[in-house]
Amino acid sequence: MEEKREEIFEKRKKQLEEKSGNFQIKCYPTSIWEASLYKAWTQIVSELSPNKEKIEKSLKNFAEACEADEVVLFEKNTFLLCFSYCIKKENDSNDEQRFEKISHIIKKFKLSCMSSNSSFKSMVIETKNYSAYMDEFTSATYILVILSNKKVSLELLKLNTALCRQSFEDKLNENE
Repeated sequence: MEEKREEIFEKRKKQLEEKSGNFQIKCYPTSIWEASLYKAWTQIVSELSPNKEKIEKSLKNFAEACEADEVVLFEKNTFLLCFSYCIKKENDSNDEQRFEKISHIIKKFKLSCMSSNSSFKSMVIETKNYSAYMDEFTSATYILVILSNKKVSLELLKLNTALCRQSFEDKLNENE
């Protein structure tokens, strides 16, 4: 069955390439029954950003300044992964579906807030090994920051996040 999928994908891809003329296309082998669809949409959202390199560099600088293990930007409405920067690989990064799982959990939580006439703006999860902070970041994104350094103040992280909002908003909106 798997080899048949690949064969069908290649056939459809070739048909699209022939019909596209000089227009460059990118095809993703997806299925609605697996994580490939989330991954494809995530890649598309990320590639549509005209300032991808600037945003990724800014995420790296932000992560280093906050001593964060990881910083992730999710698209606000769909919770698709936009960008991520990881300094330390001590997390469960071997799980290729972890961003999809986080997205699904947050969407469910957001829906439960809406059904109880509450709104979701931010959340903090603290364990003995790490702290996770998620907040509305720009008009189009949420930010997720993972910290394992317990010496880093969560209040300072919140302040740094607030101070960076406008800079990231400007970068995301350049060339619109």
